Amino acid sequence: MAKNGYTIELLNIEDFNKCQNIWDLKNNSETAKKFYNQLKEGNRKTFICKNLNGEFIAEISLVFKKPINEFTIEGKRVYISHLTVKPELCGNGIGTSLCNYIFDYCKKLGYCEISLAVLLNNYNAIRLYHRLGFNKLIAVDKDEDGKYIGLLKTLD
Repeated sequence: MAKNGYTIELLNIEDFNKCQNIWDLKNNSETAKKFYNQLKEGNRKTFICKNLNGEFIAEISLVFKKPINEFTIEGKRVYISHLTVKPELCGNGIGTSLCNYIFDYCKKLGYCEISLAVLLNNYNAIRLYHRLGFNKLIAVDKDEDGKYIGLLKTLD
């Protein structure tokens, strides 16, 4: 899919290390290892946004089975695990495009709900998700990253 000078496509696991262009895989090695293993096992699908030069500029991931029950329900609810846009490109609609792409993808797979968790201090992300229809609160908790809320969107 080409849009506004970039394309969105499914990440080939052999290109996982190119995600370093978007987020710091080395300083987040435990997260990177977990994401890679989930990709290998088939519990994660990551979609990459590339500019016209083929550079990775953003990504979004889906997780199909999560240990916290309210975030995934087999065949009904899928979880957005990771949405990252290179900081210098934030505010250009890339996150919105990735989310809309994922919504269509999930509907084609038969899912009717999509959930996510967002840190309470990530105001820009909360505004984005609210604007995109994540309007039901399903969790309030904290983990090693801080306090977060779980949000739910019904896929129309």
